[in-house]
Amino acid sequence: MEKKIRAYEKFIEREAGRKMGPAERESLAKFHQEMVVNFQHERLIHLMVTLFFAFITILSIAMTGWMVFQYGFEVVMLPMYLLTLILVVLTGFYVRHYYFLENHVQGLYKYTEKLRGY
Repeated sequence: MEKKIRAYEKFIEREAGRKMGPAERESLAKFHQEMVVNFQHERLIHLMVTLFFAFITILSIAMTGWMVFQYGFEVVMLPMYLLTLILVVLTGFYVRHYYFLENHVQGLYKYTEKLRGY
């Protein structure tokens, strides 16, 4: 998805900067609006996935903390520790990806304004 957004940003920057007639500009603005809606949908889905993983990660951390408090640090609970570590790392990557999507979709709004003449 990151490659797709970067490629689209290059395309729209190039197209929005060239001379064109009103009909062509309107057509490009409509296409751009459709693409922005698609990227917004992608961003919404990734927000829900990120929040889900954050919630599961917090539960895993709480459960691991409770187990350590109750039973001490035991090697038999190694799978729980590994699960928590994997969830923390995975959630970090999801947050990073969502941050990228959020910032780049927000960046596409300036091209909407440029194409519409605001």
